[in-house]
Amino acid sequence: MRLHASSSPKITLHPTPAVIILLALITVYMPIPAAADQTADQASSSIPEFIPRTIAGMELVELIDGRRAAAIINRMHHGDVATQANYIAEYKGPPGSATYYVSLYDDPRRVVTDMEEMAEIMAKEGHGFSHLMPRVKNDVVFYMALGQGQAHYFFARDLELVWLAVDVDVAELAIEDVL
Repeated sequence: MRLHASSSPKITLHPTPAVIILLALITVYMPIPAAADQTADQASSSIPEFIPRTIAGMELVELIDGRRAAAIINRMHHGDVATQANYIAEYKGPPGSATYYVSLYDDPRRVVTDMEEMAEIMAKEGHGFSHLMPRVKNDVVFYMALGQGQAHYFFARDLELVWLAVDVDVAELAIEDVL
């Protein structure tokens, strides 16, 4: 994907974006069914290259983007925090299920800043997550936490802020796949 100055994603955040992002992480994500007229073939032809087709043996079953993804992210965060380009990918298969969130930014430094702010807030008690720890794999720094019956990983990659929520039994294989 190429970003041009005239079409690059812009970020719109409240003065305390990490707090709002954390509120979203505490809220249980409730998927909205895909439009009835969208077939699997139509969906696969419009999948951006940064969205994995499979994760740990689970198949991509739904991809939400555009206004719909922004609305879900804003609802989860109880505010206007979605960037101009957001994606929510749902995966299912015999090993379990996962949700892969991607928000695109126009400044890679901001991606890292927002990731670190989330980690700082999650490190405090009372946010619905436990066992937060920084990790490194393939020279990528990422964070891992447990909560809501799943393992949660988040990391910055170029202009992407990625959050992966995945069933615990397949969590380590899933993070290996996406890194």
